[in-house]
Amino acid sequence: MKKKILLATLVCSLMASSSLVQAADPKSGKPLSETNELATYPYVEGEFIWEIQGDFTTDSDDPGTELNDIFGYLELAASIYLNKKVQVNFVLIGEPVLDPDPGEDRFFEDHGLYLEALNTQINFSENTNLVAGKFGPGFGTAWDVTPGIYGVDFAEDYELAEFIGVGLNHTFDGKGFGEVTLGANIFFADTTFLSDSVITRRSQTDIIDGGAGNTEELDNFSITLDGADIPTLEGFSWHLGYRHLSAGLGDVDDEQGFVAGFIQETDLGDEKFAIFNLEAATFDNFGGSADDVDYLTAGLTLADGPWHLDLAGTIRDINVAGGADNDDTLFQASIGYTDQHEIDWNVGYKFAEEGDVDSHTLGIFVTKAVEFSTK
Repeated sequence: MKKKILLATLVCSLMASSSLVQAADPKSGKPLSETNELATYPYVEGEFIWEIQGDFTTDSDDPGTELNDIFGYLELAASIYLNKKVQVNFVLIGEPVLDPDPGEDRFFEDHGLYLEALNTQINFSENTNLVAGKFGPGFGTAWDVTPGIYGVDFAEDYELAEFIGVGLNHTFDGKGFGEVTLGANIFFADTTFLSDSVITRRSQTDIIDGGAGNTEELDNFSITLDGADIPTLEGFSWHLGYRHLSAGLGDVDDEQGFVAGFIQETDLGDEKFAIFNLEAATFDNFGGSADDVDYLTAGLTLADGPWHLDLAGTIRDINVAGGADNDDTLFQASIGYTDQHEIDWNVGYKFAEEGDVDSHTLGIFVTKAVEFSTK
């Protein structure tokens, strides 16, 4: 609790401090572009995303999962630039916060609103910045970049989101490895009132819930390296990461995780391009349990003008302590079209094998992103 108070004090002091600031990802605080020195402060920049998705699980070995689920998703990500020196970032999410009842169809039900991120970010120089508050510490990219309606479904297992702490990022010239960004983060799971949601309650996280990283102490950390703009590999970027999550109440042991991946973007000419991503992640005592879990995720987008074909798959190997291993599999294929209003329309199919239960799902997905600025 003392460290929480100290961290809150740090956040408030950062909001009143002075340093050079760049535009940043509101979730991670990493710089996106250089500050416009001619801007009139304060101003706000951000992005609003809306989505509608329908999942129709038509065939499964578990009859309880055979249902139709139609739901929405809203995301408001914004940065408030108070002056040239300080910006405050936040991400507001609206989505279903409860799971559907087994075998029961759901139509726009159980939606709640919650703050996924609320932090302050400063730059000590053009290449070094710090974020403090509620944020998503860096670790892995497959949970974000894998294409398709269902491409991220398994990889999202290891996304780090809704933690309170401090992150530091420094970018430098890595020579043959491109422009390299080193990230270091210390954090713990959010157990404040911000971990709850409104409209539909998802309940506030409590330290007695356990789980790796739920410690209310700054004894969890991640270290990442990201590389891009490699002179000899046009369109190639890479990511490496390590994380340590301390055991929560009732957990078996601390979690240790490693991740490595890359993205290759290729311009095929005549408004055609291809994007391929591959990522492997391995964990000891995943989630504070006695189980070790490995992931291998791959995705491919082939685009021709407004049309895009997205293929993705994940293999998840769960080494159950004292029991049989589970080899889970996810495959998805979807096709999309972006219309003149920049609304992206998609239809797709997912096959998932989880714990020897096979399921087949048909899906529809519609989304649009709108950027805004008061500058």
